[in-house]
Amino acid sequence: MHTNISKLQIKLGEKDYTFLCDIDSPLDAVKEALFQFQKYIGHFEDSIKAKLKEQQEKEQSKVEPMAEVANV
Repeated sequence: MHTNISKLQIKLGEKDYTFLCDIDSPLDAVKEALFQFQKYIGHFEDSIKAKLKEQQEKEQSKVEPMAEVANV
């Protein structure tokens, strides 16, 4: 079976990024799909930032008691 698709492609740096959808997709649905992708990426970024912050806080809490001993 053959179907027609619409393809959006952009090159950023050395990487290609592609979005495929049915050729007859309504623009409102395309915009919503792209928004949902952005929302997913945002959630993923927030998760990574939270893990990094947690790691930094753990490392900081390990360093602080040693600093107090050095000041005594």
